[in-house]
Amino acid sequence: MKRSVEMEKKREEERVKKAEMARLKAERARAYEEPEWAKVDGEVEDDVAEEEEEGVRKNELYCVACGKKFKSDKQWKNHEQSKKHKDKVAELREAFGEEDQDNDDDDEDDNNDIFGGDADGFVSADEVEKLKEQFEGVEIQTEEKGDE
Repeated sequence: MKRSVEMEKKREEERVKKAEMARLKAERARAYEEPEWAKVDGEVEDDVAEEEEEGVRKNELYCVACGKKFKSDKQWKNHEQSKKHKDKVAELREAFGEEDQDNDDDDEDDNNDIFGGDADGFVSADEVEKLKEQFEGVEIQTEEKGDE
């Protein structure tokens, strides 16, 4: 019994000593003033904060189709296999497919307007003559590069 009392006393002394050390350390930290040469401008602090945010963003995965963020590869892979995700992706593909068709049709119309022929890029001899007449009098100048 005498031994356990001594052990308890030792533990209590250690706790008091640790608490005192922690108090002194906190007091020194509060009293610490950074030397002038070591102080950082506000701009640099902002840059560091932005870099840290970018680091966090790099670890995040984002599904554009569903508008969801994921913090791990496992979550991302599970999401990719989900029915909701697959439905959204199919929906987007359809929407983009229709948009592409509309754009292709517009491009063909534009090509016909410019070249006056098919959208295959070929022009008839008559159309070449028309273009020659259109650009008659236009001089093409080329720059000669000299060795300097």
